[in-house]
Amino acid sequence: MSAVTEAWIRPLGFDAATYVALNMRADDAREIFACRWEKDPAALALELTAAVRACGRAWSAGRERPVAVFGAVELWPGRWSAMMFATDEWPTVARPVTRFVREVAMPLLVGLGCRRCEVRSMATHHTAHRWLKHLGARTEGVHADEGRNNEAFITYAWTRSHVHLQLTETAPTAASTAADTR
Repeated sequence: MSAVTEAWIRPLGFDAATYVALNMRADDAREIFACRWEKDPAALALELTAAVRACGRAWSAGRERPVAVFGAVELWPGRWSAMMFATDEWPTVARPVTRFVREVAMPLLVGLGCRRCEVRSMATHHTAHRWLKHLGARTEGVHADEGRNNEAFITYAWTRSHVHLQLTETAPTAASTAADTR
């Protein structure tokens, strides 16, 4: 499958979340399951689809199988946590997912009163770190012994004032936002 394959977006559902969880990239699986009681992709999908309050979406290459899922959970008023994981076909949907996060998810979360959104990523998941920095997340700290096997994690965050600045600098066009919602 080519990296230029057209990507399709749809609301996040249990079937898509389960497929991606069962087939996720090795680094995503190591990161996610280091912070869970069990290594059960179906339980992850169930919890994810039940908990995601905003921006829950799944992307697929063409109209085929799902490739990536994204969502955000409000942990307490104004404090959110975002997540994304993908299969090895991530390069086929990386651009539309990135556009969605910048042009739809960030403004939506700000509109919902988000003051802070953070992600904790395993220190060895360099692909995730590059993507988070590309999205404008700021590195806040390293946490030793965070994972079940003493893995270190890094906190990345967006704060309200920082995101407002990003949104005014990169105002989306209606055409680019509409293109990602097919």
